[in-house]
Amino acid sequence: MAVPFVQAIPSILAILFCLTILILLSLNYILNRFLPTLLFILFFVGILLWSITKLVSVLLPETTSVDFVFYWKIGSLTILILSLVVITFFRDLLTYSTLSYPSVIVSFFAGISIAALWWGDFVQVNFNTASGWNTDYEPAWFLVILLVYLAIVYIFMFNLLIGGLVKATVKKQKVQISLIITGLAIASLGGTVFNYVLNLALPNLGDMDLIFVVVGFAIVAVAYLRSPIQIYFAPVVAHRLLVINNDGLPLLSHDFCELGEDALTMDSTLISGALSGVVNILKETLSSESVPRLIRLDDRVLLIETSESALYALIVDDDSMVLRSALKDFSKEFEKGFKEVLKDWNGLVDVFDDAYTLITEDFAFILSSKSTTKK
Repeated sequence: MAVPFVQAIPSILAILFCLTILILLSLNYILNRFLPTLLFILFFVGILLWSITKLVSVLLPETTSVDFVFYWKIGSLTILILSLVVITFFRDLLTYSTLSYPSVIVSFFAGISIAALWWGDFVQVNFNTASGWNTDYEPAWFLVILLVYLAIVYIFMFNLLIGGLVKATVKKQKVQISLIITGLAIASLGGTVFNYVLNLALPNLGDMDLIFVVVGFAIVAVAYLRSPIQIYFAPVVAHRLLVINNDGLPLLSHDFCELGEDALTMDSTLISGALSGVVNILKETLSSESVPRLIRLDDRVLLIETSESALYALIVDDDSMVLRSALKDFSKEFEKGFKEVLKDWNGLVDVFDDAYTLITEDFAFILSSKSTTKK
């Protein structure tokens, strides 16, 4: 007896959603080459494979080999678990330069879950004429492990987002964060609690958890695509941007505490001289011609990029890939935009006034450090 086609509708819709988001994310990655986007793509590939598995589970006939269905389903669930690990790494790429403790914890639980799936004999598959091939978890505490794993991932993500929402000072930041929180809420609560209630009321409705999860993360992806490089929901803070020429003279300084073009100041001779001196001392001490990319203090971090004509320094609270990427992009664009001026600079700083446009483009995601300075 064939399974009712209505059971396949959630999987088909989920697959269409995933394919659409994957196309948009892939096009964006081709344009920007921004690594967090690539991890987001990998996550949706995992969700897509999970959706395909759900569809196949409905379409496969009862005569299909039980072993084939078993390995097909736990293989898909393994990919889904690993996809959620990718999401935690995505978080770390935005906010930190290395893996955080939350990601280590999530990876640990993921390892336990995957090991139990493959070697714990806790999973069985069976065929039902109303819904196709289903997965049963015995004993029930194994399902609790999976739910705890999901809860940990979502809690860490919500913690990141709420931190960004509290610190956000611009309407565009608040809108993007709110959209992402809404999407995660739909994915987490809809894919568990609401789906459970729906299945009790309408047992033949199909895998509605797919719809909740895919729609929820589709909202997250759309919010992300509004401005991928300007990660408004990552609670990153910067204090000052400095550009110094090869003679140690300041070309410009931007104070992120201030608003508007007034933040573009040229009175950082002492800071520039001190920074240039520190960099030269480190190079001599380490007997190296290369410039350090990071200088870490107790409560501040100095990120450094160099080009043929200048040194670019960003004073921040914490190191992160998104800040490094923004500083690197700014250095390339500054070098390109003022190439002729830098070759024969006459000491006038007014020629760099147009750099404010580059700053607003490359560092649009930065939260104002006036309200977020560490105590």
